[in-house]
Amino acid sequence: MSIDPTHYPAEHANYLAEVCEREAAATDGPWGVYNQGTLVEVVASLEENATGYRCRRQIARLDEEPIDNIPAHADWSADQDYGQLVNDATFTAGARSDVPRLIGIIRETHHRAQTLAGHLDLVREFRIPVKNTLGGYAELTVERGPGPFDGRWAITDGATHSKKVWRLGTWYWLSAIGPDLAYHHPMEEALALAQKVAQLEGRTQDDHVQAILDEQGAAPGGPR
Repeated sequence: MSIDPTHYPAEHANYLAEVCEREAAATDGPWGVYNQGTLVEVVASLEENATGYRCRRQIARLDEEPIDNIPAHADWSADQDYGQLVNDATFTAGARSDVPRLIGIIRETHHRAQTLAGHLDLVREFRIPVKNTLGGYAELTVERGPGPFDGRWAITDGATHSKKVWRLGTWYWLSAIGPDLAYHHPMEEALALAQKVAQLEGRTQDDHVQAILDEQGAAPGGPR
């Protein structure tokens, strides 16, 4: 059975298509675990009865012998060994329904990511609040470049005119450095940097407000 890999992220598409093909070729579910206390089997369409069980097909019989000879588990009891055997059988049986469900989640998530990427192609700017603790509101923008700089982004002060751009740890007038130097970040890099700049600006704003409050408190007749 051929699976279309275009439903998945490109870097994992071939692998996920192979997983889908293996899942499609496996015996149909549901799979269950038959645990008699001395025997552990994974079977398709399990129906237990008074004398044992019926099934459509036996998938696997797990070894009843001790299964863990790792030195760190050398002191495991027979009950611990058997308990792990049951855990492994349960995992195996669950994979029959888990794998297609997980593949569906990956496919749905990839579809949403593609849709979001299409929406992001239309976005011209993001607004990042300046984080301060003493009140007042300010924001930065992460702005897509114009014309030939459309695929590059800058952190700006959000001004409509006489705009400033953050570059190399300080603010520059856009008119002074030009768009080639101003718009030079990939989008994700610009957004991450803007968060850091917003924190710096927030502290600067708090220091400014605190200085005003201190000055007012020290002035004759000022609030006490």
